[in-house]
Amino acid sequence: MSKKVEHDVIKGVGTCFSGIHRKVALAGMLAVTTALSSISMVAPVQAQEASATAGFEEKFQAVQNFDIAAQPLTDALVAYGQQSGIQVTVNGDVARDVSAQAVSGEMSGEAALRQLLAGSGLYFVVSRSTVEILRPATGDQDAVMLDPVMVEAMSRRDAQTDIVDGYVATTSVTGTKTNTSLLETPQSISVVTRDQVEVQQAQSITQSLRYTSGVAAEVRGSASRYDIPYIRGFGSPSDPIQYQDGLNMVRGPGYAFPQTEAYGVERVEVLKGPASTTYGSAMPGGLVNVVTKRPTEQKRGEVEVLVGSHDRYQLATDVSGPVTDDNSLLYRFVALGRDSETQVVNTKEQRVYVAPALTWKPTDDTTLTMLSHYQRDPEGGYYGILPTVGTVWSSSAGAIPRSFNDGDPAFSDFDREQYSVGYEFEHVLNDTWAFRHNLRYLDIDVSTKDIATSSLAADGHTINRYALTTDEQTRGVTSDLQAQADFTTGMIDHTALFGFDYKYSDSSQYRLYGASAPTIDYLNPVYGVATSISLSPFVDQDQTISQSGLYIQDQLDIGNWNFLFGGRYDAVQTVTDNNRTSVRQTQNDDAFSWKAGAVYNFESGIAPYVSYATSYLPVSGTDYNGDAMDPTTAEQYEVGLKYEPTSINALFTLAYFDITQEDVVSQINPNQRYQTGEVQSKGVEFEAKVALTNQTNAIANVTYTDAEITKSVVNDLGDAPIAIPDITASLWLDHKFDRGFIDGLTIGGGVRYVGETVGGYSPNAASASAVRIDVPDYTLFDAMVRYDLGALDSRMENITAQMNVSNLADETYVTCLSNNFCNYGNGRTVYVSLKYAW
Repeated sequence: MSKKVEHDVIKGVGTCFSGIHRKVALAGMLAVTTALSSISMVAPVQAQEASATAGFEEKFQAVQNFDIAAQPLTDALVAYGQQSGIQVTVNGDVARDVSAQAVSGEMSGEAALRQLLAGSGLYFVVSRSTVEILRPATGDQDAVMLDPVMVEAMSRRDAQTDIVDGYVATTSVTGTKTNTSLLETPQSISVVTRDQVEVQQAQSITQSLRYTSGVAAEVRGSASRYDIPYIRGFGSPSDPIQYQDGLNMVRGPGYAFPQTEAYGVERVEVLKGPASTTYGSAMPGGLVNVVTKRPTEQKRGEVEVLVGSHDRYQLATDVSGPVTDDNSLLYRFVALGRDSETQVVNTKEQRVYVAPALTWKPTDDTTLTMLSHYQRDPEGGYYGILPTVGTVWSSSAGAIPRSFNDGDPAFSDFDREQYSVGYEFEHVLNDTWAFRHNLRYLDIDVSTKDIATSSLAADGHTINRYALTTDEQTRGVTSDLQAQADFTTGMIDHTALFGFDYKYSDSSQYRLYGASAPTIDYLNPVYGVATSISLSPFVDQDQTISQSGLYIQDQLDIGNWNFLFGGRYDAVQTVTDNNRTSVRQTQNDDAFSWKAGAVYNFESGIAPYVSYATSYLPVSGTDYNGDAMDPTTAEQYEVGLKYEPTSINALFTLAYFDITQEDVVSQINPNQRYQTGEVQSKGVEFEAKVALTNQTNAIANVTYTDAEITKSVVNDLGDAPIAIPDITASLWLDHKFDRGFIDGLTIGGGVRYVGETVGGYSPNAASASAVRIDVPDYTLFDAMVRYDLGALDSRMENITAQMNVSNLADETYVTCLSNNFCNYGNGRTVYVSLKYAW
């Protein structure tokens, strides 16, 4: 057999990470080694080899009738999946410009797939639940391409880097840290693909989640400086939900936390519900994991120019491909530059983003991918806040204009610089064992200077303001060491995962505060007056956080049943030095979390599931007695139904969730904090992503959330948490024409509904007469049109023009996170782009 066809598709990672939390690390590695040794004794390679492809062998050998026309490979594979009931995935780069042979008559599924690929130079590999189409390494001029070959195993990690063609993703690495089919995962996961991001022209991670169930994406109105979506009834700007490539994005206690550039992302995955068993400290509602763009084996590239509302100008490029003829060395380079104003006067957004990546494959069993990025944001857009009266509540003076800036350009600054460098190392030891080590160092520097709203004066149009400056730095490292074992005991196929992860961050923040800044009249604003402001030191502290976690997980496949069990132990230490008082506070927390779930996969593609999961989240500071706060804890019960039909390319998910978070902090004032609160969130989510035809796509979501504060010492008892909508719903449709005079034209549109939310309390939360702020619901419409200029003239092949309009009706709507802490959402926004791809 040609070396080009021989392809060992089992991949893994492994390395050693030492020197940090030495005792915990050594204990963790000892536990992992002992467990691996014991399992290897009862999991012979022969058993694993005998069962790895049993399910697909049966389907492949089953004779049935096929009728597939000669057509582009991606379309042919959709038809093949519909007729055979066999799930097939292919990288977009592999399938580009490849045609499939016609298949007609009665034959086995394997024979039909071989005939489809005949003459294409491609081959397929089979895992326990999917078939993947691959292209052999190039460079051997004397090699002879043989028939497609079925190989027995494929790494369950490969979904991390999959390029999904369309909107329907079928696998995810976020839920289990292994390449697992979504149908086999007993938990709700939403995947936003690169195609969806581009069609909807999302300019941030937050915007990419507009059409995702269970997510309140834009809780801070038009502010774009940070991504802080709320999930399943829980959220806070200060709590961690952001992950990148499976590793936590370290952040400081104040404003020093990073933002991921949407152009550099391949896919966005939302894991819903508690995730501590896999990731450590986490919000009960879930987390967002972005997968960045990786080097590709196929040479590709693009340049895109975008202009739009508020004088937005953006230039971006993305190039990738092999460095060597044998594909052992691959590269990718992604870069973007942006300059824009916003809908608020005297504010700008600016960004420079560069992300080089390199993949080295010294052998078929070993892969090292270096990932890095540099990002500079000299301007961060509008991040002010507006009074409740004049936005949510009517004012006798009239509404505050949407373009009004409560700050002052004479006292305004934002500058964020962040960079990271890291790697993902994989090594396959044998047919059973694979090792991985993922590591990232991240550095963030942020300085801000702002004047913002504190209250509204008695005349109803003069705004009292305060001043704040910050200078913050955060740097840290995150590491995740994993060992994965795929083996069989009797009738049970196992995918066991053993891991030790570690996170360390070192941050400092220095803040100055001025309680009295010049007032401003929103009916007649005068800017440039904040030139002399008295400021006093407010915060001067250094803080280190170290977290170590040991976890174990087993995925069991028994016929059509899939079971998932996992447990984890964490130790967290937080050391805070108050430089103003020369007081050091050390807080040590530990927690155990676990999860369990089961799913049954019917041959029809229907998969009901049930799961239970717990989480914890450390809380800094002390209560009213001066005692250190315990971590908040949460548990979730989830019952759901997933459906992946055999007739069309689609995925439907229906889930009911019940989350209870305990030991929540209720705060009467900064000196009176009680850890006696409880929040319960129940709800139903429905999400559908459907390729109705080869040219038509649909996304539909509906979420009902019944979130309630069930225990509290303040007046929010019985209300929903702030900024949590009771109902969210969205629908998106797009269609590509391929005939007649409109050949090459794609049109699309969507509608988004966000229900009522609680926006805080007035005049203050400690008052028995405080009035709840009810923020009205709103409905927004979006539209897009794209045209392939190659349909006009072949000399313009690979050039596309696109226009997106969000909030088409220019609806005015408001979000609030507290009294006098409100923001307008984005009005009508138009973006026009021109892209050349090769």
